[in-house]
Amino acid sequence: MKPPRQSLRVLWCAVFGQTYAARFINLVVLVVTLVLAGKALSWGLLFAVAPWQDPSLCTQALGACWPFLTEKLPLILFGTFPFDERWRALIVSLSLLLMSSATLFQWFSWRWQALGWLACVCLFPVLMGGGLAGLKPVASAQWNGLPVLLFLGTTSLAAALPVGLFLGLARHAKSPIWCWPSTIFIETLRGIPMVAVLFFGVFVLPLLVGSYKLSAIYAALIVLVFFHGAYVAEDLRSGLQSITKGQWEASQSIGLSHVQTLRLVILPQALKSAMPALTNTAIGGFKDTSLIVLVGLHDMLSTARMAFSDVNWQSQALEAYVFVGLIFFVLNGLIAVAGRRLEKAL
Repeated sequence: MKPPRQSLRVLWCAVFGQTYAARFINLVVLVVTLVLAGKALSWGLLFAVAPWQDPSLCTQALGACWPFLTEKLPLILFGTFPFDERWRALIVSLSLLLMSSATLFQWFSWRWQALGWLACVCLFPVLMGGGLAGLKPVASAQWNGLPVLLFLGTTSLAAALPVGLFLGLARHAKSPIWCWPSTIFIETLRGIPMVAVLFFGVFVLPLLVGSYKLSAIYAALIVLVFFHGAYVAEDLRSGLQSITKGQWEASQSIGLSHVQTLRLVILPQALKSAMPALTNTAIGGFKDTSLIVLVGLHDMLSTARMAFSDVNWQSQALEAYVFVGLIFFVLNGLIAVAGRRLEKAL
């Protein structure tokens, strides 16, 4: 066990560095961080108007005006979805959050997870669109806010995993019949900005399917699945390349087939090696889902702008964006925690 003085010295060097220049820079960064944190705390808590207080107090307050959220929270969460039918959007959001948590933290077996995701995918158009079981029809243009964000974010990432697994194995294969087409597909999607891919999916893809009317939300979902799948494929390929040739030879020597070797020996190790990269891809993909606002779809950033566009709340843009940012922070934090747990489990 290290002496107390030596332990303090190690901690000091780890935080502030060993050279005088590093110590000075880190000290400046620490001071600036503390100042900004103090200002944020003063604005958000000390001098803020509480959500239950009179909104008229906001005109004289030096901090945030949280009664804005009390008034506009339904609009931020569900957008222009009919007020009397917002319970349907709430059920959809809760079901997607439940299935996301069950998948990330492995509450059920993969068979039950697959059935749960299938139920969520079927439940989304039924509850959001209506027209069945006595539900009032709601146009897809009114599907806004949290349900759309969760549906596109979670469903596209969940479906991108098997797509990326197939593409990664195909690119890793020695046969040019599999390797070349998958390489061209992956590099093409990785080389095109996501916004351009979204524009293609929302405005061009419906024209290619002919007379069938493809909703913009489902067109965006298809594009996101293959776009994220290209990045997942590269993450998995990096894990596959980390496996030595001896693993393949040892598996073949005990009589395992190629498929059994992949399923029982190679893929578990490759997934463990690629888990940090996969977690990073999942976090980035979930955040990039907010770009759908550029193609006319309304996620929570768009509904937040709707909320402070009200003439009575036009000065509360910061409160709206802070609230949406906290939601993204919590959801992405759960993905990061689940990724670390899955890495240890593997």
